[in-house]
Amino acid sequence: MKHLILILLFPTSVFSQILWDNFEDTRIGYYEFVHGGMTTRFENPDLSSSVNSSTLCAQYVRNPGETYDVIVIVANGSFLNLENYLDGTKKMKVDVYSPAVGIPLQITLEDSSVAGATNYPDGRHSIYTAVTTVANEWETIEFTFDSRPDNSVSDVNVTSLILLFDIGNNTNDTYYFDNLYGPEFNNQCDGLSIDPTVNFADWDCNWNLGVCPSASACGSFDYVSGWLNQVYNPDNTTINTSKYSGEYTRNPDSNGEDVLISYFTSGNLDLSSNKFFNFKVYGPPRPLYISFQDDNNNEVLGYASALSSNNQWQQFTVDLSSVATQSIGRFVLFLDQSIVNWDTYHLDDFHLSSTPLDHNFINYETNINIYPQPTNNTLNIQSDNNIKEILIYDCLGKEISHYQKFNKSSRVKLDVSNLVSGTYFIKIQTKDNTTVKQIQIAH
Repeated sequence: MKHLILILLFPTSVFSQILWDNFEDTRIGYYEFVHGGMTTRFENPDLSSSVNSSTLCAQYVRNPGETYDVIVIVANGSFLNLENYLDGTKKMKVDVYSPAVGIPLQITLEDSSVAGATNYPDGRHSIYTAVTTVANEWETIEFTFDSRPDNSVSDVNVTSLILLFDIGNNTNDTYYFDNLYGPEFNNQCDGLSIDPTVNFADWDCNWNLGVCPSASACGSFDYVSGWLNQVYNPDNTTINTSKYSGEYTRNPDSNGEDVLISYFTSGNLDLSSNKFFNFKVYGPPRPLYISFQDDNNNEVLGYASALSSNNQWQQFTVDLSSVATQSIGRFVLFLDQSIVNWDTYHLDDFHLSSTPLDHNFINYETNINIYPQPTNNTLNIQSDNNIKEILIYDCLGKEISHYQKFNKSSRVKLDVSNLVSGTYFIKIQTKDNTTVKQIQIAH
């Protein structure tokens, strides 16, 4: 007797396989615009949740002045075919922690080159809806296809995902969301081999630094005084050709103190073969200082330098070979220390290398002494090596003075009586390196 085997086929939905953002080590979408207040690295409000127990998430405070309050997220490339999202074979999802049951949520997929604030429905490829089912706890929200406002938008020309909370209402509720899965797209990061022990942060594909924006509830392991966000690279025509960078705005206290504390998510630095720490900064000509610290927050090595040009990318290389056997678990970055201002800087490409990438990196065996400080007429410079060239810049990065031909001297006396009182930067070129320091002129 033959047995009849009955196989029951249940309809199942297939989630997209692309994780857009988990607010820790993965971010392949760019937050181009938000109506409300968003903190992209916020402590999980319920770490014991079985749905989402990750350390960080996003906090979003809705703007009550907007009925259609939006978060615009641009993908790193154009979407692949969206047919399976239209027929429900694939569905987008996100973990949400909301204040009430029954709050309507929406995702709109659109071509941002066509869609605008006042031309609805142009450029809107498709709309997907969901509703919260629990209050003050995590749940995974799955979005269902609702409508297609603009049939002229191709299934393969979509560029943006628009996320809306409590659509159609004017509220100021606070939400948390995490683990956003969106449609597949031609991602510029696909195929890259990223070593988290060497590549720390480039705001494109590497997210291996632990940092938190100000006013967040992140733990004591990291802290940022100001605001750090992902933005478009302000100048990709010179030494930094990446699409995105980090943007940091100072938020000093009354003493001008402002810090960016960041730890290495893969653990303490391995300096056995890669002993040079590299990074790029873009901003006003100001001094900077990095304190490399151990797990007890004790300084292992301090690096002092300065931006010498106004709003131009400058690369810095720190030689860590002298402390290669010590434990370095984090660094503290000070920009324009002890000065009260809210200047904005761009940061990029924090990583290790086996050789110095910047010929201007400071050799710690070289000592340059500049005195007196402040000075009114004469500036004395003493170096361990022969001085080849000296340049002086004003606070905007404009070159003021240029000195050369010192006849292989390691001691130089400069007449600066022609400079008006104020802050300047002096760039000293020796045989082996270049050093940039801040000087004060006071008549």
